[in-house]
Amino acid sequence: MSNVIPLAPRLKPGRSAHADAEERAALAADLIELIERVRELTEHVADLPGPPLQIQQTAQQLLDAGTALERAVDSLTEGGEWVPF
Repeated sequence: MSNVIPLAPRLKPGRSAHADAEERAALAADLIELIERVRELTEHVADLPGPPLQIQQTAQQLLDAGTALERAVDSLTEGGEWVPF
C-alpha cells in the first residue's frame, strides 16, 4: 500500500482567485489546529504509565506527525509567507 496520492491539476472554471485564497486559508487553519492537537496528545502520552521505550516511540511518532503537518502548512503557504493564489 502506498501513501502517495497522485494529484492532477484541478481547473475550476469560473472560480475567482479570492475563492481559491479563502479555500487555502481555511485548509491552513485546519492544519494548524491539527498541529496544536498533536502537541497536546504528545504531552498526554508522556504522562502514560507503561514501558518507557513504548512511551518514547509513541511520543516520537506523534512528533513526526506534527512535523509532517507543519511541512504541509509550510508548503501551502510557501514557506510560511501567505501568498494568495
